[in-house]
Amino acid sequence: MNSSSRRVFFRYMAILGLATWGVTPLLAKGTKEKLIYQETPKDGKKCADCLHFLPETNECKVVEGAISPDGWCMMYFKDTRKKS
Repeated sequence: MNSSSRRVFFRYMAILGLATWGVTPLLAKGTKEKLIYQETPKDGKKCADCLHFLPETNECKVVEGAISPDGWCMMYFKDTRKKS
C-alpha cells in the first residue's frame, strides 16, 4: 500500500467515524432493569451525588423515568462539583 492510498483510506475512515458519531442518538436512555437501578444507595453512593442526576425533576440523563435521589444504578459517576 503506497502512502497516497493510505492517506485516502484514513481520510475515508475519519469521515465514516464522524458520520457515525453524528447520527448516534445521544439522548437515548436505558431502562431501570438494564442499568440495575435500585431505590436505595449502594456503598454510600446515591443519585443525588451523581453527575447524571437532574434534581429539578428527579430524573436522570441516562435512566428512564422518575428516580429517587437516594437511588443508585451502575452508571453512577460522582459529580465532583457537588459537596459531599
